[in-house]
Amino acid sequence: MSSQTSSFLLILLPLFWTVMSWFSGSKNTVFSKLYVERVAIWGTIALFSLSLLVGLFSPASPSLDSMIVTLSPVKSAVILTVVIIGVILMRFSRNYFVGEACYPRFLKWMQLTLASVVVTILANHFVIFWLGWLSVSLSLHRLLLLYPERSRAVVAAHKKFILARASELLMAGAFILLYSAFDTLYINDIFTLISNASAGETNGVVALTLSAQQSSYSLFAACLISLAALIKCAQLPAHGWLINIVEAPTPVSALLHAGVINLGGYLLLAFAPLISLYSEAQWILGIGAGLSVFFSALAMTTRVTVKVRLAWSTSSQIGLMLIECALGLYALALIHLVAHSFYKAYAFLNSGSAVYEALEHDISAQRTPTFADWLNALFVTSLIVLASFSLTEYQGPASPWVLVTLAFTAYIAMRTATSDQTQLYILVGVSIGLVTLYSYVKAFVAETILYRYPQPADMFSPVDIWVVSIITALFIIHLAMLSYGHKKTVQQFKQLLFGGLYLDEWFTKITLKIAPVTLRQNTGKRQKSASITQIGSK
Repeated sequence: MSSQTSSFLLILLPLFWTVMSWFSGSKNTVFSKLYVERVAIWGTIALFSLSLLVGLFSPASPSLDSMIVTLSPVKSAVILTVVIIGVILMRFSRNYFVGEACYPRFLKWMQLTLASVVVTILANHFVIFWLGWLSVSLSLHRLLLLYPERSRAVVAAHKKFILARASELLMAGAFILLYSAFDTLYINDIFTLISNASAGETNGVVALTLSAQQSSYSLFAACLISLAALIKCAQLPAHGWLINIVEAPTPVSALLHAGVINLGGYLLLAFAPLISLYSEAQWILGIGAGLSVFFSALAMTTRVTVKVRLAWSTSSQIGLMLIECALGLYALALIHLVAHSFYKAYAFLNSGSAVYEALEHDISAQRTPTFADWLNALFVTSLIVLASFSLTEYQGPASPWVLVTLAFTAYIAMRTATSDQTQLYILVGVSIGLVTLYSYVKAFVAETILYRYPQPADMFSPVDIWVVSIITALFIIHLAMLSYGHKKTVQQFKQLLFGGLYLDEWFTKITLKIAPVTLRQNTGKRQKSASITQIGSK
């Protein structure tokens, strides 16, 4: 397959979205009356299919690094995910915004956002990559302000705007350092130079024959990229806007949580050869994302609003993806990125039905799992995981297997507490199938898509031990919260988690000083001001 042919053909896709956005935003035009969203949907499918077919049957050309756009298996997987989710959201929004005057504006800015995402993914040039990244943020900002009368949504949009500028400055700094070190603006050229500078491995650490200046600049660039990814992915304490943004329309929330926020994970995949060289960058990701996963997962359990729980879940899941990148598990991170995109899009679009499911769950008879239930679930899951571990001849960090073990333990224990013995066997069979599928899919992705990527960290390396500690502590504390929820200390801890450790309070105050917002609630004929503490209190 000719990657050059396909990549240049895929450039037509963001151009098409850009043109369609102009017609979508126009009012009282003949074209807009002819169901512009249908043209956008079928045009997207046709262009993407054409790029695949032409690229598949075109003669393979030699790999050229010095090109402004390139296509790789990783980029193809991410673009395919973006296209599918974009088509689904355009189709869903047709019914969601029936009778609303803001629908043309939504369609316009959503198409511009999707176009910017594709340009960013295809970019092989620092300037193009950065401009695409900036364009994604600015287009998304207009979507978040689709309902300007919702004060919480406006404040959240302003928070996102400020943090996005910080992320862009960090990326700009990283790109300037890399250009100063290697005298090229092409991303693939830099990685080729780094690869050629490799002098082998010593005790699992790649030794480089780079100059002192090049090594120093590369180190700082890797750290800046790691920080930019943490901010982009709404990791604590830069998470508040993601929780408050549930005030936005459901298609906007789905686009944000299923697509745009995953760009932080793609950033690490794109610069994996650089990140893997420096333990400092890996530790920034491991510590920042690890703590965010820990507190976000616990905070999610204290919320009752469906969309707020999904928002906390996004912060936790994306943090887990960043941890996988810190451990060098890029195949797992790619699988996680794609799976999370589709799951979170479905979860938000189905959030209305989820409310009724939650109500049915609350009113049904529930039993708290006993200590024996937890032990039985742990025993069964451990046998399954150990068998899969042995059959796959796995080499790498131990933390993913610890996570799988504890996750399935919790799943089986909670299910068996309200199920009969027959259903237990079904759950065990499903668990065996899922663990086996996970093992083989990961191996397939690593061998076919990410075969040129760096190797994962060693088992029980310092970063791996840190992640295992975080996962184990999360499981134990969650179990304690379930078993001793009536204790005063546990209740106080839950209140602290409900408030998100109050980390967002200070940033809300800073945001309101930088970008003041008139916070008013309509109460009939009277209006009263909303306090800062009401922001995100749902």
